[in-house]
Amino acid sequence: MQSNGLRNAYAPNGDGLSPQPPYDYPSPTSNYPAYMGGTNPAYEDSAYQGTPHYASNTFVPPPDVFLEGQRKPITSNMPDSTRGSQERSSTILKRDPVAMHLLVETAIIDSQGFEILSFEEVEALKREQQTINTRIDAVQRKLALESKVRDAAQSLNRLHSKKGRDQEREAAKSHRRSFGSRSSTGSGNSETLAKSEDEFAASLKKCDDLGRELHQLETRSRQVETQLLRHTAGILQITHEGPSKRSQDRNSALPGGENGRPDSPASIYTYENGRSNRAKDDGNFDERSLYRSPENLDGLMQALKNGTHHMPLADHDAIERQSQALNSVEKRLEDFNDRLRDLIVSANPERNQGYSPAPKSAPNSQDSQRGSLVEQHLDFLDQALHDVGAEHNQLHQQARHSQNATEGRLEGINNQLYALISSAQGEDDANYPPPPAISGHSSQDQINYMEEAFYNIEQLHYNMSEDLNEFRSKSTDQHSQSSQYEATLTGLWSIILAGEEEARQKKYQRRQLLAANHDAEDDVSPDEEGNANEEFSLPAFSNKVQWLYNRATTLKEKEAILRRQIKQQRELNSKSDEQKEHDFARLNDEINQARAQQAKAESELSRAIDHLEHINSQESHRNAADSEALVAEQAARHQAEDRYHELESQIGELQDDARIEAAELRAELAEASASVESLSVSLRSATAEKEAAEAHASEAANAVASKEQELRELEGEVIRLQTEVTIARAELDGAYGTRAQRAAEVAANPTIKKELDELGASNAALIAELESLRRAHDAAAQSETEARETERNLKQELGAMASEYEALTKDMIQNEKDRDRFEAMIDSLRDEKESLEMELSDERVRWLGVRSPGAPMAQPGAAPEATSIRMLREDFRKMMRDRTAEGLKALRAEQEERRKLEALVRTLRREQAPQKSSLSKTMTA
Repeated sequence: MQSNGLRNAYAPNGDGLSPQPPYDYPSPTSNYPAYMGGTNPAYEDSAYQGTPHYASNTFVPPPDVFLEGQRKPITSNMPDSTRGSQERSSTILKRDPVAMHLLVETAIIDSQGFEILSFEEVEALKREQQTINTRIDAVQRKLALESKVRDAAQSLNRLHSKKGRDQEREAAKSHRRSFGSRSSTGSGNSETLAKSEDEFAASLKKCDDLGRELHQLETRSRQVETQLLRHTAGILQITHEGPSKRSQDRNSALPGGENGRPDSPASIYTYENGRSNRAKDDGNFDERSLYRSPENLDGLMQALKNGTHHMPLADHDAIERQSQALNSVEKRLEDFNDRLRDLIVSANPERNQGYSPAPKSAPNSQDSQRGSLVEQHLDFLDQALHDVGAEHNQLHQQARHSQNATEGRLEGINNQLYALISSAQGEDDANYPPPPAISGHSSQDQINYMEEAFYNIEQLHYNMSEDLNEFRSKSTDQHSQSSQYEATLTGLWSIILAGEEEARQKKYQRRQLLAANHDAEDDVSPDEEGNANEEFSLPAFSNKVQWLYNRATTLKEKEAILRRQIKQQRELNSKSDEQKEHDFARLNDEINQARAQQAKAESELSRAIDHLEHINSQESHRNAADSEALVAEQAARHQAEDRYHELESQIGELQDDARIEAAELRAELAEASASVESLSVSLRSATAEKEAAEAHASEAANAVASKEQELRELEGEVIRLQTEVTIARAELDGAYGTRAQRAAEVAANPTIKKELDELGASNAALIAELESLRRAHDAAAQSETEARETERNLKQELGAMASEYEALTKDMIQNEKDRDRFEAMIDSLRDEKESLEMELSDERVRWLGVRSPGAPMAQPGAAPEATSIRMLREDFRKMMRDRTAEGLKALRAEQEERRKLEALVRTLRREQAPQKSSLSKTMTA
C-alpha cells in the first residue's frame, strides 16, 4: 500500500462509518490479539459493572459456574455486535442518513463524561491487556490439561471402587482361602482406593483454582478494555467538529462524484478521514500538540500564516536575516527528514521500502511557498515520528509476546519435569514443589526451577543407579545361596542313602544272628526297597520323602502294637513277681521253721536221732522242690530279658527311622525354602517387567496427550485462520467492492494473485500436517492398547505366582507341624525306653545275691557276707540312679539346645523369605 509521507490513504469501509485508523494503530474493537482464537467480545451493560468505579460490586462465582464453559472461547456466549450484520446495517445507513446523524449525536452525548487518560496510561493499559491475554491463554491450556487429569482420576476412582466391590463378592463366595492373603488384599484395595480419591480431590481443587483464576483474568481484561474504549470515545468526542463541506477533489474521489450523495449535515461522507485535512481555523483543536513539543518554529509558522513577516522597507536587513533563517531551517528540516526516512527504511526494509520521500524545495521559490514547504516538512516529521513510535511499539509488543511465549513454553517444560520427578519419588519422600506461575515480566524463575529440576533428576538417576548395583549384588548373593542350598540338599541325599545302607546292614547282621532260630524269622522286617547308588534329583527326592512318610505311618502302627504287647508283658511280669515274692516268703517261713526244728532236734539229739534223720530227709525233699521252682523262675526271667532286648532293638530301629525321617523333613524344608526363594526372584522380575510396561504405557499416554494437544492447537489455529479469512473477506467486500471487481483487480495485479496462491499452498500444507497428526494419534492409541494388554497378562501371571506361593507356604507350615509331632513322638518313646531301662536295672539289682538253686545251706557264720551283699546292692542301686539322672539331665539339655537352634533357623528362614505385605501390594497394583 502506497503512502504520501503525511497520511496513509485508506479507503473507507462498506458502511462508511469506521474508516481504518491512521498510523496503523489498532482500533478500539481490535484490542484482543489474533492468537486468542476468536472474534472480539461484545460489551453488554453488565461489563461496565466491572470497572474500578464499581469495584465493590464485583464477585467471584462458584467454580461450577465457569467450569461449564471452560473449553469454549471467551466470546462463545456473546453476540458479535461489531462484526455482525455489516451488509444489513450498511444498507440501512445509506438509505437513512438521518438515523446515522442521530446515532452520532447520541454517541457524542453519551461519551461526554468518559475519563480521558494520558498517553503513558494508555500504553500501560495496552501492555497490561496483552499480558492478561497471554496469561488467559496459558491458564486455559492448563485448565484443559487439569480437566483431563481430573476426568482420568475420576474414572480411575470409579474403576477401583467397582473392582473392590467385585473382589469382596468373590471373597464371600470362595472357601478355605488363606486369611493372610485375604486381609492383605483388602488392605491393598483400601489403600489404592484412598490414593485414587486423594488424587481426584487434588485434581478437582486444581481445576477450581484455575477456573477462579481464569474468571478473575477475564474480568480484569474486560475492565481494561472498557477503560480503553471509554478513553477512545472521549477523545473522539472532544475532537469531533461536525459535518463540513468537502473539497472538489475529495468529492470527485467518491463513487458517483458530487451527485452520488447529497452533501447534507447528515451525510455519512461529510466526516473527514484525516485530522490534517481539516480547516486550520484559530478555534480548531490541533491534536499534534499532544505528540510534538513546542518550539520556536510554531511562532515562525504563525507569522507565515498571518503574513506578519512583511516588514517596511526600513527593516530590509531584518527581512534578509529572517529569509536566511527560514532557508537554514528549511534545509535543516529537509536533511533531518531525509535522515529520518533512511532510519525508518533501514529499521524495516521489507515493509518501508516504498516509504514516501521528504518534500523537496524548488529553486527560486517564494516566501509563501517556503512557508507551505516548511509546513509540509513539519507534517512529514510528525508522520515520521508517529511511524517510528508505532514501529517501536510493535517491536516492543513482539518482544513482549515472544517473552511470554518463551515463559509459557518454559512453564510447560517445568510441568513435565515436575510430573517426572513426582512420579519417580517414593511415598516417604517430601513432595517436590510445583513450578512457579507465569509472571509476565521475566523467565528467570522458570529457568531457575528448570535448573533445580535437572539437578533433582540427576540425583534420582544416581539413586536409581545405586539401587540397581545393590540389586545386582543381591542377585549374586542369592545365586551363591542357591549353590549352597543345592550342596546342602546333595549332602542330605547322601546322608539318607548312608542311613538306609546302615539300616540294611544292621538288619542283615540281626538276620544272621537269628538264622539258627526258626521261630525268630517272623520278627525280622524285610529289606527296604531302593537303589543305594541312586543319583540325586528332585523327583527321586520327592519319592523318597513320600516313602519315608508311608514308612513312618507303618512304624506308628507297629509302635501302637508294641505298646499293647509291652503293657501285656508288664502285667504278666507284675503277676509273676507277686507269685515269686509269695513263694519266697513261704520258703523263708519254712526255713525258719526248719531251723527251729533243727535246734530242737540238736537239743534232743540224744533222744531223737531217728526222728532227726527223718526230718533231714524231708528237708532234702523240700530243697529239691524249691530248686526246681527256682530253676523255672530263672528260666522265665531269662525269657523276659530276651524279650526286653528284642523290644529295645525295635525301639532303636524306630529311633533310627525317626532320625532319618527328621533329616528328610529338614531337607524337604530346605528345598521348599529354595523354591520359595526362586519364586521370589521370579516375582521380583515379573514386578520389574510390570513396572517397565507401566512406564511404557505412561510414555505412550503422554505422547498421545501431547499429540492431542498439538491437534487441538492446530484446530484452534485453523479456526482462527478461518475467522480471519471471513473477517478479511467481509472487509474486502466493504472496502474494495464485490468479488467480481476484486477478481478484476487481482487479474490486473499479479502481486495479489501471488499472495493468494501462497495462502492456498499454506492451507494445503496445514491440512496435510493435520492429517499426519491424526495418523500419529491413531498409532499412539494402538500402542496404548497393546501396553494395556501386556499389563493385563502380567497381572494374570502375577496372580498365578501368588497362588503358588500361598500353596507352598501352606505346605511348609504343614511340614513344620508334622516335624513337631514326630519330635514329640520320639521324645515319648525315649522316655518310655528310659523307664524300661530303670525297671530292668532295678530288677537286676534286686536279684543280686540271691542264692542259686543247689547252693549249700547257709551257715550261721554267713551273716556278714549277707550284710556286705546288701550294702553292695544299695550302693549299686544308688549309682545306677545317679547315672540315670545325669543321663536324663544331659539328654534334656541337649534337647533344649536343639530346640533353640531349630527356632533360630526358622526365624532366619522367615526373615529371608519375602514379606506377605509386598506380595499383597503387588497383587493389588
